[in-house]
Amino acid sequence: MHRESTVSFKPPRSIPRAKWSQGLSALDKLWKRGLFPNELERHYFLHWFVVYDGNILRTADALQIHRNTIQGHFLSLGYSKKSVKLRHSWREIQEKYPKDSFEKNFLRFYQKFGKKPSFTPEENNALVGLWQTRFSFKTLVSHYLLWSIRSGKSRDWVQKQLDYSYRHRARLLSQLVKSKTRDGFWLSPLKPSPREIHTPRYQKILRKKGL
Repeated sequence: MHRESTVSFKPPRSIPRAKWSQGLSALDKLWKRGLFPNELERHYFLHWFVVYDGNILRTADALQIHRNTIQGHFLSLGYSKKSVKLRHSWREIQEKYPKDSFEKNFLRFYQKFGKKPSFTPEENNALVGLWQTRFSFKTLVSHYLLWSIRSGKSRDWVQKQLDYSYRHRARLLSQLVKSKTRDGFWLSPLKPSPREIHTPRYQKILRKKGL
């Protein structure tokens, strides 16, 4: 597991709402077909690699995370010694298909260096749009947890799928109703409520308090 910077979360100044919404909807479909948050790691970090031409410092600054975190991801993915090869390949694709969109060229790049899991052009486009809002990679897990609740999955099912303790699951979910937190901000379009993310026992307490 990679550590994030302790710098306070700062929401982007402007976000393309359509891409934000479409990206969140795409995640629902990916979870439904059996993917897990960590399986989007290659797509996410290869995307940022080409956007910033392999510049770790610029990428870290844009994503508000420590450069060591990004280097850790590339190391775990097996790309730490392939930066030159990745950079040249991306430039070759751009030169060969100069009139094609970034999304289409990136899918070619991903199919060469990411490969699995595979994505349709529509899925790729939606994910690229979501990444370009500066969406946090760490928030994917919280989105998955919210999706699991709304899909009727039990806490035991989630624990088995993600190997997360009940306490860790509860801690992540509690952030969703706090709009100033990273996860609370990024999932705010989904309007998560205290009643749906807390246990029945805690929901009784909330009802007594009129919340």
